[in-house]
Amino acid sequence: MAKELGFQPKSLIKNIPSPSQTWKAPVSEWVRALYEKKIGSRGLAGGAPGPQAMRKQVIEFRNPEYPWPDRPKIPELVWEEPIESEDGEDEEVEWSEHYFQDRFEPPSERDIEEQNALMLRRQCLFRWAAQSVAVAMSRLPGVQKVAVFGAVAQPLEMEIPRFREFRRHRLEVLHECADLDLAVWTTNLPGLKELKNAMSLGLSLVQDTPYGGVAHHQVDVHILDPASGAYRGRLCIFGQCPKPGKRECLVPDCGTQPFLRQFEKYWFNPVQFEGEPRVTLFDRASGFLVRPPRIEAEPASIAHRAGKDDEDLDDEDVPF
Repeated sequence: MAKELGFQPKSLIKNIPSPSQTWKAPVSEWVRALYEKKIGSRGLAGGAPGPQAMRKQVIEFRNPEYPWPDRPKIPELVWEEPIESEDGEDEEVEWSEHYFQDRFEPPSERDIEEQNALMLRRQCLFRWAAQSVAVAMSRLPGVQKVAVFGAVAQPLEMEIPRFREFRRHRLEVLHECADLDLAVWTTNLPGLKELKNAMSLGLSLVQDTPYGGVAHHQVDVHILDPASGAYRGRLCIFGQCPKPGKRECLVPDCGTQPFLRQFEKYWFNPVQFEGEPRVTLFDRASGFLVRPPRIEAEPASIAHRAGKDDEDLDDEDVPF
């Protein structure tokens, strides 16, 4: 709610009432009241979606080759060849006065373009992972539907990021996809171990790509009931359930169903989820299944960064 109202974390921290300001409401209550006044309530009586939820559309693209709602143009990937010293080791950054001065200068247009390209490649990587995982999960009879929601499922928006060099100068870049959110409707809760294995198999196909890889902890699999749509929990990322010595396993009801993780002080909002833009990757009822990702990205070229020794060479020093 605070994000939709335009608040930054720093603004919320400043509005936390001190012990002597007993007349002030807590920040959470203040934000909710302000949100309802300016935008409206997120939920109405009877469980109907609020105005904000109704404005969002569920994305149901059914293109098996490319199910995503946008085709962002990702700049070509250029790899920089590291400079090697005479002993064969990479040169270290020279910690000079000029280096520290450069850190506090505003990012250039090129820096902004490179950051935006990095965010697009990151989203593309998560989309490859989502397609691969959906194909692997579709082979399990109990899985009825797989969908992606969150930032991966929609076009990236511009925002002031968490990165210091951009935040300091209030420069906007494309949103960073921090993780991959998957919704999986399955009738086989006792078979969550097999579902976890299918996720591992899908991720193994996107571990060595030009854009990097996706780790298990970067994927959040939300388990839902196909009949009622009720939220059951989240797929556990640990290799055994429960895992000794892990505080996460001490949450009430966590592990009652093996590999079905519960979180303390977490409440799943079904109204907000129903209005959340999402992309369907597998639907057993209609027979739709996305194609495995086609990872065709290759470096366009290799840029050689000239070192100090290269710049100081005279023509007579060149041995050819």
